[in-house]
Amino acid sequence: MSTAPTPPPKITAALVSVGGSPAPVLHVLRQHRPAHVWYFCSAGSRANADDIQRQLEWHPAPRFIEIARFEELGPCYRELRRKLPDILAETKVPPAEVLVDYTGGTKTMSAALVLAAAELFQQFSYVGSEQRDKGGLGIVLDGKERALYQGNPWTELAIREVERARDLWAGCQFETAANVLRDVAPRVPLRHRFEALATLAEGMAARHRLDFHEATRRLREAIGRMRPIFEARPAASPLPLAKNALQICQACAADTAGPTLLRELLDNALRTAAQGRYEDAAARLYRAMEMQAQLWLADATGGLFTNGRCKPENTAQIPDTLKTLPFCQPDVHGEIKLSLEQCFLALEALGHERARAIAADIALGTRSRWRTATEKRNAGILAHGVLPIGKAGFDEIKKAAEDFLGFEVAREANPVPALDLRWFELEQ
Repeated sequence: MSTAPTPPPKITAALVSVGGSPAPVLHVLRQHRPAHVWYFCSAGSRANADDIQRQLEWHPAPRFIEIARFEELGPCYRELRRKLPDILAETKVPPAEVLVDYTGGTKTMSAALVLAAAELFQQFSYVGSEQRDKGGLGIVLDGKERALYQGNPWTELAIREVERARDLWAGCQFETAANVLRDVAPRVPLRHRFEALATLAEGMAARHRLDFHEATRRLREAIGRMRPIFEARPAASPLPLAKNALQICQACAADTAGPTLLRELLDNALRTAAQGRYEDAAARLYRAMEMQAQLWLADATGGLFTNGRCKPENTAQIPDTLKTLPFCQPDVHGEIKLSLEQCFLALEALGHERARAIAADIALGTRSRWRTATEKRNAGILAHGVLPIGKAGFDEIKKAAEDFLGFEVAREANPVPALDLRWFELEQ
């Protein structure tokens, strides 16, 4: 927070707390001669405010915010919160052109004024002096006043915005977090840092929506921006997070599915479920189950099947065991396409152990745990039905994935680290 004797550039209105000696208030008002003066006073100090107003040679437009319970923080704060927006709307004074002086009044009134004004205004002043009565412990001596001008620490440090971005990040709302950081960046001293971290959040947003090409591009940009800022401070740096995320997204951006994409899909399903988006989470988990079957089938056939498909030029080379299966016949285009269950039935024919257990369960018909779980997704409103999946439905699909496929879905394998508030702090 900046503290200096240099006054702010343009002051159209002054919001001042009143109580005690009028000299400090008169000093700061005469320095700026604002067109509007808004007095925050008690019933006992209203006469002081009227007296100050009479002494101002240029006759500014006054407004009085009078508080009865001036020794109680809550009532003082509430009254300011209630009155200030109306005053701003009626006078049409830009908040950036308001100076808040909290010198006068009770300590409670000054505290309430700063609390309420910090939400709206950027410029603050306090009138002090190197000479006071009572051996330097009393009030400022008349004629010895010195105004100290200070910026709003909430604005300069973007405390509220950073904390909001942290909470949004924790809820995987990375895009909104990026918008918060990018919007506040022009108003803080560490603008380039905030913009770099906004780019990181945009990369994480692309990762969360499974756009791995865009995520790779944004994460590379973020690393380039953050490297000169954070390389010298490894103890509190987002670079390891960004580099790890980039490595994952680069692997996931490949043309064909692989173990990294499968694991990322599972982690994404868990993150999405944690957001309460169970329909979307179930869709991701179902796709991971299908992807696992396709990866196993690709491995079992030496790559003849890719993503559950066998191209026309490869159909003659598939194992004879598969050629006898009715669902493993080429379509009119000469390609073999297998559904989720068909992939597992083909694997069962090739002797795959886990697929054998799934095929045996499917054969149970209406008593099949596998089909009961997968039908939850198929009957969901984002698939082929109109029913909500909900948490119970997602957990049922997750349990089937654990039991039949051996998926480890109790927790993420590659969790997203929390947004560290130290990333926004200037090195000491």
